[in-house]
Amino acid sequence: MVFYLILDCFYIFVMTESTTKTSHRSIWDAWEDIAVRYLENKWYRIIERNYQVKWGEIDIIMMDWSITVFIEVKYRKNEDYGHPLDTFSMTKRQAMKRTIMLYINKNKIDLEKIRIDFIGIMPNSLSGHRIWHIRGVEI
Repeated sequence: MVFYLILDCFYIFVMTESTTKTSHRSIWDAWEDIAVRYLENKWYRIIERNYQVKWGEIDIIMMDWSITVFIEVKYRKNEDYGHPLDTFSMTKRQAMKRTIMLYINKNKIDLEKIRIDFIGIMPNSLSGHRIWHIRGVEI
């Protein structure tokens, strides 16, 4: 059994367009846009999005004052396949850890100045989205 400490839960209302020819990448970008707007409202500064290497990807990299924050974003339209908080698998965590280590070595970032956050997003009954923000996820 996994227990999560939800440090921040937030409702956001976003108008979304639906098109039949929308690519998966643009759909994922829309959910990441929601997460970025949410974090920018909390004074985070965006550094990079969709940082990719052969074995993994970091959805969003932001600064929270002097801390570099690596953020994984998961969206679920319902709980049929699990809650967004339940989707951060060990395989994903390991790939993310390798990717983060490459990034901090390449950019000479102090290991003491990083944090991993998780953002879960689901629609709510009020035509908006509910956001769960977990700070300092262990990987």
